[in-house]
Amino acid sequence: MANTVNTLSGRQLEQFHIVSPKEIAAFVPGVTAVNAVSGSTPIFSIRGIGLDDYIGTNMGGIGIYQDGVFAPYPVLYNGQMYDVQTVSVEKGPQGFEYGRSTTGGSINVESVKPSSKFGGFLNWGYSSYNTNTGKGAINVPITDHIFNRFSFSYIKGDGWQHDVNTHKLYGAQDILGLRNQTRFDLDDRSSLLLNIHYTRDRGTPMSPQDTNVDQMNNVPVGTYGVGPNAKNNAVNVGSNRASRDENGGGVGLNFTRRFDWGTFTSATGIDFYRRSNYDNYDGESVNVGDYHWNDTYIVQSHDMHLRTTIAKRLHLTVGVYESYDKIDGAYTSYRSFLLGGPDGNLTDRFSQQNLSTGLYVNTVTNIVKGLDFIAGGRLSYDERGFHGGTHDDGGLLTGVPGSSLSYLNSNHTYERWTGKVGLRYTIVPGTFVYGTISNGYKAGSYFAGPVSSPSALDYVRPENLIAYEVGAKSSLFHDKVILEGSLFDYEYHNRQTLFVAEMPGNITSLSLGPIPRARTRGGELSGTLHNLVPNLDLNGSFAYLDGRSISSVTNISGLPLLSNVDAHSALPFAPRFSWSAYARYGIDLIHNYRATVQVNYTWKDNMLVALGDPNGQTSKISSMGMRLEVGPKTGKWTAAVYVDNMLNKHGNTYSYTGSDNSRVQYLQTPRWVGCDLRYNF
Repeated sequence: MANTVNTLSGRQLEQFHIVSPKEIAAFVPGVTAVNAVSGSTPIFSIRGIGLDDYIGTNMGGIGIYQDGVFAPYPVLYNGQMYDVQTVSVEKGPQGFEYGRSTTGGSINVESVKPSSKFGGFLNWGYSSYNTNTGKGAINVPITDHIFNRFSFSYIKGDGWQHDVNTHKLYGAQDILGLRNQTRFDLDDRSSLLLNIHYTRDRGTPMSPQDTNVDQMNNVPVGTYGVGPNAKNNAVNVGSNRASRDENGGGVGLNFTRRFDWGTFTSATGIDFYRRSNYDNYDGESVNVGDYHWNDTYIVQSHDMHLRTTIAKRLHLTVGVYESYDKIDGAYTSYRSFLLGGPDGNLTDRFSQQNLSTGLYVNTVTNIVKGLDFIAGGRLSYDERGFHGGTHDDGGLLTGVPGSSLSYLNSNHTYERWTGKVGLRYTIVPGTFVYGTISNGYKAGSYFAGPVSSPSALDYVRPENLIAYEVGAKSSLFHDKVILEGSLFDYEYHNRQTLFVAEMPGNITSLSLGPIPRARTRGGELSGTLHNLVPNLDLNGSFAYLDGRSISSVTNISGLPLLSNVDAHSALPFAPRFSWSAYARYGIDLIHNYRATVQVNYTWKDNMLVALGDPNGQTSKISSMGMRLEVGPKTGKWTAAVYVDNMLNKHGNTYSYTGSDNSRVQYLQTPRWVGCDLRYNF
C-alpha cells in the first residue's frame, strides 16, 4: 500500500486491555479518541480529521468497518470489541478500493473467523470496582463444508464515581455482546460468511464535573457542582436521572468467489439500534443542560468489488458501494433551573435519512522493476434529508407550551469526483518508499441537538480535503526490525467542526459549522524490534501534528461565537505531540512454563475539543500500564495480573463551557487493577 497502515493483533488487544474501539487510539500514532456525553458516542480523529460532534446522528471523517461492513455512527461500535483477529488503521483519504469516501482514513475491525478445527477459549477476569468480565468463543465444524464460531463478551461492574451528596455511584458497566458466524464453503472457490451479532448496554453513564458553578452563584461548594479542587471521582448528579438503555444488532453476509484471473468480494449488512440514555451533561445537580437521547437507527450497506491482475503488471480493483440509513429521534435538553421554571425542556423531534452510492477504481501498474504507479478514482453520489425541529415543551421561552422554536425540512443531493495518484518504489524486498497526492470528501451534515435558534439546525456543506504524503517502510532481518515513517500536508475546504455559540434565551450551546479553509501538517514514526534480543519485544511510535485554521470565524449561520476563532488558531482534536511505547520480555521457568512481563506508556499533548470555547481544552494525558502473564509454553492456559493508569493520573480528557457559562470536564478513568484467567481448548 502507498499509505500509512498501523495494525494491532487480537493478542495485543488483550495485552493492552483494550475493550472498546476508542482505546486503540492510545497505541496508534496520530489517532485520538474521547468519549463525549454518556460514552456511546466516541469521537475519533486520524491526523486531526474526524467530526468533533457529540450528537449521535453525525458521521465522522473516518470510516469504521466491522468485518467488512461500514458502521457509520458511533453507537454501532458499542460492545463488539471481542474475539478480534486484527484492527488496522489506514490513514489519508479512502474509498478507492472499498467502502465509502472518507477524508481522514478508516479503521477496520476483523473478528476471528470460523475454521475447520474444533476449538475455542474461555476467559474470566476480575478488576477494580467489582468488575467481572467473561469472554469466550467456540469453533465447531458442523460438516466438511459448514463451520460455525460463536463468541460472547459480558462486562459488569460497579461505578467508580461517587456523588458528593446522594452517595450514588456512576460510571458502572453492564454490557453484553454476542456474535455468531457461520461459514459455508459452497465449492473449492466460493464461500459465504453469515454474521449475526447483538449488543445490549445497561450501564450507568459517567458524569462530568462542574468546577465553578457554585462560585458563579455565590453558594457553598457542593451545592450544584463539585468545585475546582474536588477528588477525581467526585460528581454531583443529585436527583437527576442518569441511565443507559441501549440494544441492537444486525446481520452481515460476505460472499467471496475466486477465479483464475481474480477475486470477487461482496459485503452486505443491515443493523438496527435503539437508545434511551439520560446524561448529566452539565455536571450539576440541577437541570441546566442535561440530555435525554432517544433514537432508533436503521443502517444498511452493500459493497462489492473485483480484484484482478492483467499481464502480470496491472493490478486492478473495480467496485460499487451503496448505503442507506435512517434515524428517528427525540433529543431533550432539560434546562428548568436555567430557564427558571419546572418544565424548562427543549426537545428536537426529527427524522434524518441518508443515501450514499459510489463507483470506484484503483490501479497499481508496475512500470519497471520495483517501481509502481498508483492511480485511483471515485464518483460518489450522496443525498441528505432532515425533517424536524426543536419545541419549547413548557413554553418558558415562547409562552406557548409545545410551540416550535426551530424547524427544518431540507434535502440536499450532490456528486463528487475524488482521486489518488502516487508512486511506490521497492528498494529491496521488504523496504519501499512512496509518495501520493489524493483528495477526499465527507458528506454534509445536520446538527440535531435541541437548540433554541433555527439557524443552528442549518445544513453544513460537505468537507473537502487535498492530501499530500510521502513515506517509507522497511522490514529487516526476517521481520525482526520494522520501521515506518511518513510526512503529510492536508488542505481543507469547508472543514466541519463544533463551535460554541450564543443562542436566544441567554443560552450558550454547541452547534456544527464550517471553517472555510484550514491546514494540517505533520509526521509519524514507528518502530518494532521483535526478538532481536532473545525473548524481548520493543515498540515505539511518535506523531507530530500542526493543525491550523487559515480562515477566521466569528459566527455560524449568524450566531455569534462565545469566543472568536482567529486565523491560524489551532484546530480541535489535533494534539501537537503524542507518543507511545511498550516492552515485553519473556522468561523461561521450570517445567516448560513461561512468564512474560509487559510495560507500556502513552502520552498525548493537550488539544482543543471545540472552537470558540475558552474552556474547550484537554490536559496532557498520560498513562502507564504493567502486565504479568504466566502459563505453559503450549499456550493451553494463561493467568495474568495487570494495572492500567498505574500512576493514577487524573487528566481532563474532555472539557467545555456549559449552558450557564460554567466549566465542565470529564476526567481519566482512575488506576485499574485486575486479573485474567484464560483457557484455550
